[in-house]
Amino acid sequence: MKIIIAILLIIVVLITAWFYAENIKLEKQVTKQQGELDVSAKYIKQLNKKIAEDHNLVSSSKTNEEKIRALMDTYLKEQNKDVYVDSGKTIQYDEQRRFLPDIIPVKGDFAISQRFSEKHPAWDFAAATGTEVVAVAAGEILSVYYDEHYGNVIIIDHLNEYATLYAHLATIFFESKNTVEKGETIALVGNTGNSSAPHLHYEIMFDGKNVDPKEYIDVKK
Repeated sequence: MKIIIAILLIIVVLITAWFYAENIKLEKQVTKQQGELDVSAKYIKQLNKKIAEDHNLVSSSKTNEEKIRALMDTYLKEQNKDVYVDSGKTIQYDEQRRFLPDIIPVKGDFAISQRFSEKHPAWDFAAATGTEVVAVAAGEILSVYYDEHYGNVIIIDHLNEYATLYAHLATIFFESKNTVEKGETIALVGNTGNSSAPHLHYEIMFDGKNVDPKEYIDVKK
């Protein structure tokens, strides 16, 4: 009888210890997610300020429409996208889609390790260190910096109320105010900042608010 009681006590202790460990694990996860939410809120606030400053141009500066046109002209020259037909009309590259964030931000193999939620307003793309990260739409580099939580970060202003953020990067190939094309490699996947494994933390913002990437890209992984 004493042996049975001892065994039951051991089982109770083990179950209690397991529940305690799971509770600690859950608390850490909640704390981490809350931290990500706080950081995202801070970045959105900073992003709104930077976009406002960038868009509050002096009269001698280019308007967003002029910036888009300049980028468009450069692209057409480089890609030879102007095609003249007999009628004299010009068939041009779809300008609107060029500035829409509707492509996958990584090249090569990846898996979605975390999707969009209220506490995680982004998608995480798990991929090997060194995997290429691409600009999902044409635009201008708004900011490049290092953050204790997000590691190496790059933010792109797509000049149409859209902006995208790429974090935990290993290497960044551009500086602020540089222009980039849709699909152009801008960085490499890394594990910088508060990250437990190599991945890309990817956010889409429209008019200063985070939106779910599933509305723009179709990923079944």
